[in-house]
Amino acid sequence: MSTAAKTPSGLAEDSSGLAPVLIFSADDSSTATIEVYSVATRVCAVLLVLYAMYFARSLFVPIVTSMFAYLTLRPIVRQTRKFGVPPSVSAAAVMALLGGLLALATYLVIDPARDVIAEAPANIAIAKERLSFVIEKIEYFNRATDEMTTTDTDGVKEVNEPVPVEVKLAAWSTNLSILNGTGNLVSFLGVSGVLLYFLLATGDDLLRNVMRALPTLTARKQLIGVVENVQEGLGSYLAQVTAINIGLGVAVGLAMWGLEMPTPVLWGVMAMLLNFIPMVGALCGALVIFLVTLVNFEASYYAFIVAGVYVTLTTIEGQFITPSILGRSLEMSPVLVFLSVVTWGWMWGMMGVFLSVPILIAARMVCEQYSGMKSLAAVLGGRVEET
Repeated sequence: MSTAAKTPSGLAEDSSGLAPVLIFSADDSSTATIEVYSVATRVCAVLLVLYAMYFARSLFVPIVTSMFAYLTLRPIVRQTRKFGVPPSVSAAAVMALLGGLLALATYLVIDPARDVIAEAPANIAIAKERLSFVIEKIEYFNRATDEMTTTDTDGVKEVNEPVPVEVKLAAWSTNLSILNGTGNLVSFLGVSGVLLYFLLATGDDLLRNVMRALPTLTARKQLIGVVENVQEGLGSYLAQVTAINIGLGVAVGLAMWGLEMPTPVLWGVMAMLLNFIPMVGALCGALVIFLVTLVNFEASYYAFIVAGVYVTLTTIEGQFITPSILGRSLEMSPVLVFLSVVTWGWMWGMMGVFLSVPILIAARMVCEQYSGMKSLAAVLGGRVEET
């Protein structure tokens, strides 16, 4: 009977020299168990955080919006401080500029948008009539499906006449829902605006206080790196994308004016705003343009022409202009971008859709600063030094 001697590598070598024997120690098993528990704990922590952000979305959405706006506009306040301008004054000037731009955009689109909303019921009826050849096919398919599902086992069709029920909402309830929506918008703008002003005016002081609370110099350097990295990435991305989207809005507005579309300014502003949503925004804009053209022109084929022009402009922007301007430093996987849009749109609604790409960029920038998250940064497309 041969004996085995333990080697330094953890293998036991047979005295006959024929084959090594693998020996597992109790330490190896406990280490693997600890790693599994650690991963499970992190997954549970992430799920709990996401649930809290979904449950308290009315609180988190304005806060996150203000934080991203602060990191984007912070360099302006810091530059004005070099010229002796107090942060409170420069923050007030920035807020006044943002308010003026918002008021100008509202003034340009409020009348056309009001007309479109007022004519929506009649336009929907016209669109149904123009698309009757498609709707008839869908209704035929639905009837065939219902007939298959309502046939019993003997082949005798069971006819269940639906009972028509008409529900009319009281006028006060409709007005209340409109007031609730307006109140939510006003509260969102109010909370975001006030918080953004205080962040611009005193955010650096708050950041210094947080740094003093950190225990080590390494942690402080990492925090500075995270803030600077996120600020640089978000500022560069939002500034360049905003300029590109303004150009796209002007191009779409001119194209709609040339195609004799009504309210071309409205469609230009719509294209600019929707283009902040990758992939999904262009499809939604093309659908809206198609329906509006279908309603306002007799020839149905003209709707395909106008929508095709819109899709062509957004495709040129998305495939050639944006990649050449942003460069590879801010390129992201379309799969991750789409998943981010879907996830945050489901959690936070329309504002989550607009914030999805900035959140993805911020997550990548944060992961680049911590050694334990380098692998996640590489998955997100970040810059990771190869060793």
